[in-house]
Amino acid sequence: MQTKVLTRCFPLKTITAPQTALPANSQRIMHWLAEAQQRPVQFTDTQTEAMSRLLPLLLCGEQSAQLVFNTEIQRLATEQHSLRACLQAVEADEHRHDIALQHVALSLSSRPEFTQVQRKAKRFYAHLGRVDSYSEHFVRIAILDTCVTHIMQAFEHCDLGDEHRFSQLCGLIKKDEAKHVYVSRKHAIALGATLNQFSHQHEYVVGDLMTLLQTQGDAFESMGVCLDRLNQKLEAKWR
Repeated sequence: MQTKVLTRCFPLKTITAPQTALPANSQRIMHWLAEAQQRPVQFTDTQTEAMSRLLPLLLCGEQSAQLVFNTEIQRLATEQHSLRACLQAVEADEHRHDIALQHVALSLSSRPEFTQVQRKAKRFYAHLGRVDSYSEHFVRIAILDTCVTHIMQAFEHCDLGDEHRFSQLCGLIKKDEAKHVYVSRKHAIALGATLNQFSHQHEYVVGDLMTLLQTQGDAFESMGVCLDRLNQKLEAKWR
């Protein structure tokens, strides 16, 4: 696998997951990657301009998630194997997503806005990690994973069409992220999180995330992704 194409938001740590048989969706992403080596993802000029502002948001999220799960796995080095195995599986998924999205980035010209948006995204994810407890952090991660699931679903059905390879990749990532919601939520509760924490943090995380996404609102709109509709779906999750 190619491990670095662009300057990263967050450092790449050694992946902790042992070599095991890949789940079906992971195999599909690996197949997507193999095809991407031979047939790069293509965009029109207008789509390229939009994607150069949107892709840093997605990449930074995947790289942040890798770091979060890697750090938690190291913290729980002496804990039960089944718990660490679940976290390792998520870390490996996020790594595959990161590499796949970097392949998409190969289709984009080098543009200054990519770095500018990347800086904004990095500040958001760094701030997300400023918490008082491990449970609070994973409450936020579970909520964020829910948001990412909906964002990927929106891209899956955006104006690119169902046959576009980026849309197909987002559909695959969406399936993994839905699974990550369950793992993160379960881990947060095991760390002592309460339902009130989820409700409270939901407003904070969704609000800050939407503020970040709206800085690139015209780029989302040009791809056929409606942020107002996305926000309505996310707000409804904890009503």
